[in-house]
Amino acid sequence: MLIVMACLILQEAARAARADVVTLEALGRFDHRHLPEASGIVRSRRHPGIYWVHNDSGNAPWLFAVRRDGSLVRRFRLAIPNLDWEAVGIDDAGHLYVGDLGNNMGLLRVRTIYQVDEPDPAIQENPARDRPLKPRRTLSYALPQGNRFDAEGLFVDRGKAVVVAKYLDRREAELFEVGVDGGERAAGAPAARPVHSLGRLAKFTEPATGADLSEDGTLLAICSYAVTRVYRRTAGGEKWEPLAEVRYAQRPIEGITWDGRDLILAAEDGQGLFLLREALWRKGDVGSAPARTETARP
Repeated sequence: MLIVMACLILQEAARAARADVVTLEALGRFDHRHLPEASGIVRSRRHPGIYWVHNDSGNAPWLFAVRRDGSLVRRFRLAIPNLDWEAVGIDDAGHLYVGDLGNNMGLLRVRTIYQVDEPDPAIQENPARDRPLKPRRTLSYALPQGNRFDAEGLFVDRGKAVVVAKYLDRREAELFEVGVDGGERAAGAPAARPVHSLGRLAKFTEPATGADLSEDGTLLAICSYAVTRVYRRTAGGEKWEPLAEVRYAQRPIEGITWDGRDLILAAEDGQGLFLLREALWRKGDVGSAPARTETARP
């Protein structure tokens, strides 16, 4: 698997070298002691200036509140295992969704999304008193027969958690929905529910490593190691059509979140956060001339 991933990254780098690319604006680095493998990010809708980030598998189950420059504000331990956390989503009702979505070898039949009440990062950390946060709901879902896909993208849309399948064979990324309303309480024994395919994302043939839905629900951003694409909801509301494509130099981009109409990308290996301004990604409108190489400026 590592060899396959390395080959894909090299292919993406080669494609980026042939295409016009933009230079992402660096916002700041994470503290490597806490966030060595940042794997998901989402902007808080209740606490201005706060972004929720977590690590990948092999790390303790911490949820980190960070600022726009990557600096740490507060951390919260969750009472759930980090088997392979890959994404974090958010809704308008004060909940975060931690996606234990990873399935690198395709061996797992069931994966899990945990709904957690969003904590208040203004509360001072007290290791002697703080207890791990328990999930409000545990949403286990069964992968389709013959398609035990890996996934690293997650967002919440109209009462459904939507998982973005990460394919390595140049298939277009696919969306699968998991019901949230009426989900099993954490105290129960959650049954694995089936998932329903919402279709594929046109042109996204790279491995999808992150996803986020704009707060107004009209724009969907999907990222990979060397490209981000923005999709807009069609008039019927059920499908997504390509709006813009932006390519950049290959780096380990593992998460993306909307910040107004700007986009913030998170990279692992201590690289931190990068900004993709609206003015820049809109230059990559589908059907127009590709974006020119430039550095985004305030």
